[in-house]
Amino acid sequence: MKKLLSFLLLIILASCGESGNAEKSEPVNILENLQIMVDTLTIEASGEIFMPDMLFAQAQNADGNLIFSFYEPDFEFFEISLEKRQLLKRHPFQREGPNGIKGWMVSFQMLDTDEIFLRDELGPNLFGLDGIKTKAYELDFESILGFKAEGPFSQQDDLHISPDKSRFVFLPMNFGEPVKGLASIEIKNQTGKILEIPALDLTSKFQVIWQEGNSSAFFGDAIQLQLINDQFIVFSGATSDVYSYDYQLDSLRLITFDHQLVENSKSGEFETVADTRERQMETVAQIRKQITFNKFYWDPSRNMYFRFGTKNFVMPSKDVQRSADCYLFAYDENLNLVGEKFLEEFKNIPYSGYFYNGQFYSYTPVADEAGFAVFTLKF
Repeated sequence: MKKLLSFLLLIILASCGESGNAEKSEPVNILENLQIMVDTLTIEASGEIFMPDMLFAQAQNADGNLIFSFYEPDFEFFEISLEKRQLLKRHPFQREGPNGIKGWMVSFQMLDTDEIFLRDELGPNLFGLDGIKTKAYELDFESILGFKAEGPFSQQDDLHISPDKSRFVFLPMNFGEPVKGLASIEIKNQTGKILEIPALDLTSKFQVIWQEGNSSAFFGDAIQLQLINDQFIVFSGATSDVYSYDYQLDSLRLITFDHQLVENSKSGEFETVADTRERQMETVAQIRKQITFNKFYWDPSRNMYFRFGTKNFVMPSKDVQRSADCYLFAYDENLNLVGEKFLEEFKNIPYSGYFYNGQFYSYTPVADEAGFAVFTLKF
């Protein structure tokens, strides 16, 4: 009986050992055999006259089937159907009066209530699609956070409102200084805090500022904020590390990745202040030879996130076309890295886009018409 028990124990230990080895096996790369087909389509505009090059400020609605774009020449929001590939409606807005957009439109965000959260020169507001301002927010951000903004482009950079309209979330900073952290303000109680994001601190090492008199310019990597799939993601071009902020639980978590095709972050030392514009661009060109990570895109048909990256990026100029070594990364719904692919046939990546029915749509004018480049991913 003792021999039988010993024999069974050996089998169990062997099984455990096999299980442990299986866990250490190489991760599956779901993009290993990725194929991408690119096509273009035009938007039926029913004879409407406008300049397609002026429709690049865009946002997708909560259902994912509509794109809204601000058309500054006529102060209108265009409503475009991805399903019908058609301009459905032009929503006029006002420049003056109680419902006017003051100064310029800085950024906007579509809410699932068919409202537009819009930040103009004076601050954040809520509008209906009829152009009527339903709410003007007048919170004193500086006193709530204890952070002094030194200019109009400092404190409310990347300002978002949570989908339930309970919080403002943004990246407070002053020009030429590192981002202070992730700011979260509870609107009803007018309380807030700045959450530290130390994993992204290295970003400031890969930024170059040039200033001369009243002129200044910033180039390089930046910490950015996006709202995607009902969560906020804080990311940087300098590192694959990201933070996920759950606005309902008011909790922040760091997510790290172990890339195999590219480095997990930039490295090296570069000057961060240039004495001439030419020197600034030379330094940025050296920085962009290394990996740069871009924003995330959510594909609801696959329950997956995707993200582009570039190396050896060449900035466009009069005689040089924009080009880069391009990569695509895939993540599951919990933001685990599950695939990466070098896009050998690509020379540049889309600036922005949206997934619809499993295809990636990136706005681009087609001749004199509004249109999209449509990327079909097969893997």
